[in-house]
Amino acid sequence: MSRKLVQALVALVGSLLVSVSLAQQPASSINTDAELRKSRALLKFGREDIVREEMRFSEKEAAGFWPLYDRYESELLVVRDRYADLLTSYTAAYRAGSVSAEQATQVIETYFAIQEELLEIKQKYFGKFRKVLPPRKAARFYQLENKMEVEMEYQLSQIIPLIDPV
Repeated sequence: MSRKLVQALVALVGSLLVSVSLAQQPASSINTDAELRKSRALLKFGREDIVREEMRFSEKEAAGFWPLYDRYESELLVVRDRYADLLTSYTAAYRAGSVSAEQATQVIETYFAIQEELLEIKQKYFGKFRKVLPPRKAARFYQLENKMEVEMEYQLSQIIPLIDPV
């Protein structure tokens, strides 16, 4: 990835980390909904900027890709919001010292369900992207998406505490 892309990913992840950490603060000290909306907008803009730079679409490809991408991102956003809620509630329970065995099981089962939904959306749209992009560009798009997601997951792993085994 280019240097500019790495910088954009760092900014993107930074805004996500701010969202998660803000969501963990007492509600009286911040406007959590407004901050989360702001961070979501930054993430969307950052992702689009990275895709725009790295994909280098022709005019025809761009005309077919961007409307489809907006629908794709809208569907993903619903599931990503559930993931953010899961992380926020788990972290709050962890900090309160109240993660029960049942809650631990529920967290993992919900995580698996979220990952399945994300994969279903990605698979559904792959065929659609292949209709508007050459196969190599469609594959490159998914590689790029994967790189951005892995970077965000890595950054989240640095702040989400591991559950106590006992």
